[in-house]
Amino acid sequence: MQEKQKAEHNILSSDANYNPLVSASNPLLNTIPQIRHSIVHPDPTDLRQQLINEIRRFEVECQHAKLPYAVIIGARYCLCTALDEAAALTPWGLRSVWSGSGLLVTFHNETWGGEKFFQLLAKLSQNPKENIFLLELINFCLQLGFEGRYRVMDNGRTQLETVKQRLFQLIRSIRGNHPVELSSNVQTITVPNKSWRFSVPIWVSAALFSFLVCLLYISLNWRLGDILNPVLAKIYQIDLPNVTVSNPVTPPAPPVLNLKEMLKGDITAGLLDVIDTPDRSVITLKGDGLFTTNSIQIKNRYLDVIKDIAEAMNNFKGEILVAGYTDNIPINTLYSRFSSNYALSLARAKSVQRELQRYLIHPERVKVEGKGASDPVAPNDTPSNRAKNRRVQITLLAPPVSQTM
Repeated sequence: MQEKQKAEHNILSSDANYNPLVSASNPLLNTIPQIRHSIVHPDPTDLRQQLINEIRRFEVECQHAKLPYAVIIGARYCLCTALDEAAALTPWGLRSVWSGSGLLVTFHNETWGGEKFFQLLAKLSQNPKENIFLLELINFCLQLGFEGRYRVMDNGRTQLETVKQRLFQLIRSIRGNHPVELSSNVQTITVPNKSWRFSVPIWVSAALFSFLVCLLYISLNWRLGDILNPVLAKIYQIDLPNVTVSNPVTPPAPPVLNLKEMLKGDITAGLLDVIDTPDRSVITLKGDGLFTTNSIQIKNRYLDVIKDIAEAMNNFKGEILVAGYTDNIPINTLYSRFSSNYALSLARAKSVQRELQRYLIHPERVKVEGKGASDPVAPNDTPSNRAKNRRVQITLLAPPVSQTM
């Protein structure tokens, strides 16, 4: 365990300017401005599914790069938040499936991350050297137009610009002012004179022009940074006022999900708990009753319970999210076929997914996710509390108002 922690520390403390987190997220980062500037989109649902698949590819690539799990989850949260905001600001975003089931809902069961994004930035900034990979990813999201809570603040753009400049200076304090030299043994190669006809393809000219424009931009950007340093030094000495932003009050939608009423028999029997809200219903199955220790085999008594859940959900449209959770006790890999709590939670969620799909009219709407020991409902300090954290949650998300049954 100590060797693993040491390896993770070495990854985050590397002096090299290469950032595997940004490298893995490049396709998603490139998508943000494309979405933001698109006036129409022929198939937002397909775009959302493509991004879900791309985020899962991003997670796999980060795991192969041996990045810590917490870094991967933090990066995924920031990317989902930035992509959701880009879609929400388009004319088609609010009229599509995105309005009720964005990427943040799919992966984190949250509808808006504009506040938490900057809370995460503040926490990471306390130890910038250890968190440089994630700080650089957040910097790219901000440079690509993400605004979050500052979009609705008075004078928010100015405050956001100050945040961005502080982050830039923080990163530069870790990375340095200029790129490191690629080689200290550069040799000049003498090319003999040779006569040839001057013929340059058009695409080469265009590429050369683009390259020169990029060099000019980089040069001016560096010069601007040097000019702004004295001004920024004075700005940083100013205490910013605390601003409390109240969200617009909107009347809650009438509750349309009533799974609690439909499953009251199983609730009375103590087999599950249900929480109904206007936009979703969350069903919690206790892991100790659902599975045996370190197993993914569903106990017979719960097969009929899952059937009841599926039949109740057939009465409603909307995406279904199955999430598995464990306590924080590490798995003994010598006696278990699962490498981690995350792997066990994902396998258990998939078992429930397969059983649900047997009875659903539209089984393809079930998505699955392993959460491991994250998001505990109780402190992991007693056996009874750890038992509460071992669970499977089935969430039915209400479809957008524009969709009808």
